[in-house]
Amino acid sequence: MEALRNPAATPDAPTDPTVADTPFSVFNIELTNRCPFRCVMCARTNNMTRPQGLMDFALFRKVIDEYVEENPKQAVQSDCWLHHFGESLVHPDFDRFIAYASTRGVFTALSLNPLMLKRPTALALLRARPGKLYLSIDGHDNASFERIRGVENAYDPSVRNLLDFLELKKSFRSKVQIWVSMIHFGQNQESIARMREYWSKLEGVDYFFEKEFVTWDGNAPDVNRLDGRRPLAQKEHVTCPFPWNRLTVTWDGDVVPCCYDYDKRYVLGNVARQSLKEIWNGGPMRRLRREFLDNRVTNPLCRNCEYLRA
Repeated sequence: MEALRNPAATPDAPTDPTVADTPFSVFNIELTNRCPFRCVMCARTNNMTRPQGLMDFALFRKVIDEYVEENPKQAVQSDCWLHHFGESLVHPDFDRFIAYASTRGVFTALSLNPLMLKRPTALALLRARPGKLYLSIDGHDNASFERIRGVENAYDPSVRNLLDFLELKKSFRSKVQIWVSMIHFGQNQESIARMREYWSKLEGVDYFFEKEFVTWDGNAPDVNRLDGRRPLAQKEHVTCPFPWNRLTVTWDGDVVPCCYDYDKRYVLGNVARQSLKEIWNGGPMRRLRREFLDNRVTNPLCRNCEYLRA
């Protein structure tokens, strides 16, 4: 269990292993949990019960400012994903959020669906200067796209929007990294085989990414049933490092310890009423760390997670 203990402890420092001496990183910030898609592999589709809404800009600014103040090196070097369980381009001010974070030096990243990239949205996105974009385009035709993403007649316009966006990127001389992403699971195998070479060699695409299929926190039965992988080899002790290095902020300011927490099963605090620094070593986070250190995980978020001891 030594790997999970207080990473910056010294002989003269406090020895409580539930207190992290290293500063937090903000892994992702949820601009909204609204989404027009009904993706079969997303736990949000049939299992998210929490209220839907849009993040307030003042709240977002507070998160970014505290992150930069507490961990400036990490903020610049690591991806800060401006989405969680929603399509961020649904937010009417998404570009303002991206632009502010980018101006503060935060390396902003975003996963989005090209169907949303109509020209006004694409222009606003490029002007906001994100650092990295995952353009998710599963399937290889309208029928296969609908089976996976749950929207009719959407593959062809998604491809057109993606190609137009790449041309816009070129005209802007934008340095944003473009990753074309496809989920690697049974319903997408034929599409990946057909489209891998095309997307990999397309001018303007930096990477083609076969994104790993995940079962999130393990609490979505319909998603679990889609998992055709061999079960992950499980160790006897907890190996997940998340409570010692990262935070996720939902649209309403609640902070959770894991990007797989689609339904806020374990809330650490709320950044509208507390600082991220307070939440980082607050009671809920320390209790979570204690569960991990004691190898007795009973909380509703982590107890069914296949990645806990992988």
